[in-house]
Amino acid sequence: MTYTPNEVGMREFLNSEMLLRVVENTGREIMERAIVMAPVGDPAEDEHPGRYKASFHMRSGRFGGATGDRVEAIVYNDSPEAVQVEYGHRGREPYHTLLRAASELGL
Repeated sequence: MTYTPNEVGMREFLNSEMLLRVVENTGREIMERAIVMAPVGDPAEDEHPGRYKASFHMRSGRFGGATGDRVEAIVYNDSPEAVQVEYGHRGREPYHTLLRAASELGL
């Protein structure tokens, strides 16, 4: 028995609405988990406590990915402190919030 891939069919599948729904559901799960585990600063010390936690978003669409040939969902945080929270900075260990959220979901 041999397998001959159908390249046209595979391209159609990678950009299908069905696969987009699966990818969006996974993105939402990651975002919801990240919100739950996101750190919140101490109101006595942090000028904007909770801003990081409230700044998670997701965008998705077809014809994405590195080569524009598949569906994608991107979970991101657009707070000014997002990079420092995720990757850490002098004197602060990284939280890796998005990395841990995806990892804990087995992704």
